[in-house]
Amino acid sequence: MSRKKALVLSGGGARGSYQAGVWRYLEEIGWKPDIICGTSVGAINASAIGSGIPGKELTELWLDLDREKVMLYSWKNAIKELFRKKYAPLASTAPLRELILEKLNLDALNRSETKVVLSAVNILTAELKFFENPDIRVEHILASSAIPLFFPWQMIEGEPYWDGGVMANTPILPAVTRGAEELIVVLLSPVGGSVQMKVPKNKDEALERLYELYLLGSYRNIEQGIEFQKEKSKHLSPVETFLLHFRGLIGDTKIHVIAPKELLGLGSFLNFTREQAEVLIEQGYEDAKEYFLKIER
Repeated sequence: MSRKKALVLSGGGARGSYQAGVWRYLEEIGWKPDIICGTSVGAINASAIGSGIPGKELTELWLDLDREKVMLYSWKNAIKELFRKKYAPLASTAPLRELILEKLNLDALNRSETKVVLSAVNILTAELKFFENPDIRVEHILASSAIPLFFPWQMIEGEPYWDGGVMANTPILPAVTRGAEELIVVLLSPVGGSVQMKVPKNKDEALERLYELYLLGSYRNIEQGIEFQKEKSKHLSPVETFLLHFRGLIGDTKIHVIAPKELLGLGSFLNFTREQAEVLIEQGYEDAKEYFLKIER
């Protein structure tokens, strides 16, 4: 019996083009997920892949993106908002809504046998909410990618939702609880990947590192929890170990992590340009290829 596979896509704004490169390689080697979990830009990519968009088409979509196709933003309006007490987001995501409806086949997504799970945060209850097919609407995708302060929250069933990255930027938990035993986690930060970072030398580097750690936080929490359960099981009797497995508290969960090898800079977060997309798509493809060639040896 084959192991249930999951693709977990982190948030990270315009860095999401990296995930398109990874997916193109996974598609080439015939790796097909049973579950796709995504947060923020990862939710957009997850929905695209779940709707049946091929890797080549997904990379072309990213190459064709620019800021005007994602958001309406005005420095003049942003400055005005600084002097107002009433909350208002810095940008409108009306263009992103149109893009999703034009490029993604939501009917195909909701008919898909591949389970797609998107995360968002209920602003009123502080609850992390998971939305999944066959009931995904454009509002769910926009809610998961509604970056606080930058983008407007989304109303779902009368309640406001923000970006799932606020609480689970790397949504591993819904994959594990749905029985996934092999996970490919695509991070959009090198912190926690294969490269050892250096100590920040100034305030700018410290701020950048803080942002990278924010992107990584939920991944580290789940990863350490799984390792703790595995270590704990080594000291149990055979009967206790069997009961834990039976209850689903531990398992032989394999996590593959693919991540950029160097810091991308804070500016990459909202840099929706063809130039950056070309670089990150190629990096994602090559990093995935290198990773799988290495574990096959």
